[in-house]
Amino acid sequence: MISKQKVCQSLGGTVVPPEIVGELVVADKNGDLKKQLCEHGYLFLQGVHDPVEVAAARMEVLHRLAEVGEIKEPVEDGIASGTSRRREIYPTAEDLGNFWRSVSEGLAIRSVINGARITHLMTQLFREPVANFTFAWLRAMAEGRASPVHIDHPYMNRGSKRLVTCWTPLCNISLNTGPLYVLEGSHTWSDVRTEFEGHDVDRNPSRPGHIEESPIILAQRKDSRFLTSKFGLGDCLVFGMFTVHGSFDNNSKTGAVRLSCDTRFQPAADPMDKRFSGPNPLAHNGRGYSCLSASLPMTETGRLR
Repeated sequence: MISKQKVCQSLGGTVVPPEIVGELVVADKNGDLKKQLCEHGYLFLQGVHDPVEVAAARMEVLHRLAEVGEIKEPVEDGIASGTSRRREIYPTAEDLGNFWRSVSEGLAIRSVINGARITHLMTQLFREPVANFTFAWLRAMAEGRASPVHIDHPYMNRGSKRLVTCWTPLCNISLNTGPLYVLEGSHTWSDVRTEFEGHDVDRNPSRPGHIEESPIILAQRKDSRFLTSKFGLGDCLVFGMFTVHGSFDNNSKTGAVRLSCDTRFQPAADPMDKRFSGPNPLAHNGRGYSCLSASLPMTETGRLR
């Protein structure tokens, strides 16, 4: 249960009123997943992945970050160093993208995000064979960082209409260290769908893909709540393309880095967005993994993508 006395969640440094923060409903993995997704707009799935495999994926990523000087010793503590040699070692945008691709395609992380357990669960959800994007959105969030409020549709809408996001924490995430949130009932908001449906950030780059309204004001205007939870190794959050979500600030007091990875699943029979599929996904504007802000050193700031 969320203790409002001990938790101070913020967005861009602004404290979120505790009365508009609530708890995610834990999904029944043995129940009707499609019905639960339609009802809530998300599936909060606990114990989906093997915690041992997730821990291995965490260490795989942390060691790669340590290679570029961004993680302190001992590496297993996952504490940011506050420095980086990433640009020194990988001086061009292409080099940075190739580095992040190599991290994102590590064997341990792929055994989690594209593994048999999550694939089986997605097959249960769609009730037919599934496929996943080969491109993955791996994020290492230093203290003070957060993902802006948005929906996923404008970023990946050239394929299946039944696409879902699978967000997997690669470390234990407390209520204070940047957990993901979804805005309650947002999957039913017709005004958000009307505003963004059909918008493609690559074809219309002058128009933002994220929601520009303050998420706190948006939640209050919609009489909604920020639904969140602490997340453990093995958990996963699944949601559709029109569910409004983001993350709280990482307010770690120790400098701990918050690790997570997004991938996308869909029915195998549906068309797939070619930007994010195949052995060499081109991603946004043909930039590959350099399109992600996560390819930049953790010491640099900027809007996340």
